[in-house]
Amino acid sequence: MNPKLSFLPIGIGSLPHSDPYLASGAILNHFPESPYWPQLPLRGWREEMLAQFSEGMPGLVREGEKLYFRIPFNPPSEWEKYYEISQSGNLDNFKIGEEYSSGLHAMLKLLEGKKPLLIKGQITGPITLGLGLPDEKKIPILYDPNLKEMMLKVLGQKARWQEKEFQRVVPEAKTLIFLDEPLLSSYGSISMNLSKEEIIECLETVLSFLEGPSGIHICGATDWSIVMETSIKVIHFDAYRYFSNMLVYAPELKRFLQNGGMLGWGIVPSEEDSLKVEAPSNLMANLEEKIDLLVKEGIPREAILKNSLVSQSCGLASVSVDLAEKALRLTQELSLEMKKKWG
Repeated sequence: MNPKLSFLPIGIGSLPHSDPYLASGAILNHFPESPYWPQLPLRGWREEMLAQFSEGMPGLVREGEKLYFRIPFNPPSEWEKYYEISQSGNLDNFKIGEEYSSGLHAMLKLLEGKKPLLIKGQITGPITLGLGLPDEKKIPILYDPNLKEMMLKVLGQKARWQEKEFQRVVPEAKTLIFLDEPLLSSYGSISMNLSKEEIIECLETVLSFLEGPSGIHICGATDWSIVMETSIKVIHFDAYRYFSNMLVYAPELKRFLQNGGMLGWGIVPSEEDSLKVEAPSNLMANLEEKIDLLVKEGIPREAILKNSLVSQSCGLASVSVDLAEKALRLTQELSLEMKKKWG
């Protein structure tokens, strides 16, 4: 990654806005060098996390608020169409439609003529989507080999389509595509019957479609050593609440950073009560204290300072518009102060 990216602000998808242009405009106002497109789940079910990237998947059924898949290969017409477009090589067959991602399409329009250093996109990760969406027998599709294979390919091509669209609009900017994987915080519990190898295989299958760097967002405690064995270049974690979990993996993190990985510090809280009282000076002191703790664990300070981004701890759709925009402003101000002191 480019050293100029150090301490740039990035965002985690969701915002509470209903107008995609107002949401995208707020992001560009606060993060002109490193915008991301806003996910707007309050606009309707198509923009919710499990539905947003399901467009075009064969056999998907919606009943009320429930989504599930028919047992493959039913209906045959949808699967035939899926195989046909998969073999065509045309990424536009896997575009994310405006009704599923109004924020993405608004951002692409607003980016014209802009010159950011970095543009961030995101998809729901394969573990979260595969465990969150069931088949008609209520079994997660990640456990059906055919549905799993289809899901991984569709996600990978939707991720690559985003990357291509960003390159089309701003060719000189770097792209960064995140996998949002909140369910990986359940790794090791009885609710997740997946091995480390299976998780890595799923992540890598999706990542193999990308040409540029990738990242991952996990908003709880997890086994970070799994992620550090993949080709992911940016790890985003909730540094506000779960830093002690990351500290456990300091030896692995040292290797990750020294091999060119970056750490996305989710140090700006995304919870209403905390957001109301936080200020840039408190957040900066908090971040520097945690950097010091990593240094005490043997990670060179220079490796941390050169390979850090700052962000919110999680998505912001659950707070008010005013507080969400305060979170963006806090992230921007923290970024400026860290660059001024350590740049």
